Amino acid sequence: MLQVQAWAHTDVGRQRSHNEDNFVASDELGLYGVADGMGGHAAGEVASQTALESLVEAVQGRIQEFRLLVEENPEKHRKKIVSLMEKAVQHSARSVYQLSQSKASSRGMGTTLSALLTVGNKGVIAHVGDSRVFLLRDGQIMQLTEDHSLVREQLRLGLITEEEAERSPYKNVITRAVGASESVEPDIMVVDLQPEDRFLICSDGLHGYIDDEELGTHLADRNIASIPMRLIDIANHRGGRDNITAVVVTVLEEGAEIPEADATRATQPETFQTPGPPPTPVDDPPRTEITLRMDVLQDIPLFEHMTYDELVHVMSITYLKTYQASEIIFKEGSKGDLLYVLLYGKVGIFQRGRRIDTFNDGEHFGELAVVERVARDITAIAEDNDTQLLTMQRKSLLALLRRNQGLAVKLLWGLMKGIAPRLRGSRSKLVSLLEETEPAPDQT
Repeated sequence: MLQVQAWAHTDVGRQRSHNEDNFVASDELGLYGVADGMGGHAAGEVASQTALESLVEAVQGRIQEFRLLVEENPEKHRKKIVSLMEKAVQHSARSVYQLSQSKASSRGMGTTLSALLTVGNKGVIAHVGDSRVFLLRDGQIMQLTEDHSLVREQLRLGLITEEEAERSPYKNVITRAVGASESVEPDIMVVDLQPEDRFLICSDGLHGYIDDEELGTHLADRNIASIPMRLIDIANHRGGRDNITAVVVTVLEEGAEIPEADATRATQPETFQTPGPPPTPVDDPPRTEITLRMDVLQDIPLFEHMTYDELVHVMSITYLKTYQASEIIFKEGSKGDLLYVLLYGKVGIFQRGRRIDTFNDGEHFGELAVVERVARDITAIAEDNDTQLLTMQRKSLLALLRRNQGLAVKLLWGLMKGIAPRLRGSRSKLVSLLEETEPAPDQT
């Protein structure tokens, strides 16, 4: 027989004004998990909380069945155990999705979900997104979950290298999320539990700053209760750009003495400097961090009707480019095959040396290069520092539209909505010019 106990902590980090992470640590149920929410207007916080509350509710309703299956024959009933956990996750996904549809401020919200259910000598892990579950066993640290992220998918397909993945602006784009649709495809696994096992369940605000080897060193510390706070301190010291959550679970033989558990912060190694006061929180993360968040993209008219899954497909063919003030994006007469979406900044549009338009956040330009292979008839110049543009290449975009007709309709509709005001403006200018150069018709 085994006994399980956990310690957990969450922190807003050093650059966020509110915490969209949530955790559950129920020794009574044997359920432990982390959810990292996404969505504007604090919807991320609501999504992560709803996901965990619904997961707890679903597991509570099935816990006796879990226990009977494990007690009788866990190997024989492995598929049933996996199915029970999947149903619990689907219940969580439906709850978040239905809430997201109930009001405009919740539109587009979703969350990661990584959870461990301990039943007898078995652990059942459910995973969606890029939070992670680690296991420390016999001094070896193992990552049990694989990120559902765009970068991980690009790595798997051999499209980018490990070095490019580290620099990728798509690191925070996940390909699966609880609540993005009415159902989700979770990874479910059943693992054996052994005495002295230690699990770490954490959000990317933690594992993004600490490599596996270092995690293993800290996870092995005898003072278990201090581990979550210590790991959070390290992540904050190294930047703390995101919310940070850590749940540490220890497995012992029944009746074994729980290791010393001093809930205060442990003394840090000499090489570790305790960070000073955090900077004043801001309502949003820095621009370099939010450009690829789905709630930001869904505020752009071109993407506003797309589902989360469709946005992920679009992101897979885009590249982020940054320009400084007065930097030329492309010149009149040059050849090009890129469509540009302005995420942040201002872009001046010129023809024959004269300004003819100015584009701001959320607008797009360069569409003719996608429609036909002709030279540019305008010059585009960035007018703000750190102007950020998403670019889509003609070949990749057309291939995506052929593969996904529903997405094609939404994207083309968004393009038309963006172009329509320009056509109306051009027509008004033409009418004004004609009125200035031509006599009015005789009304007599």
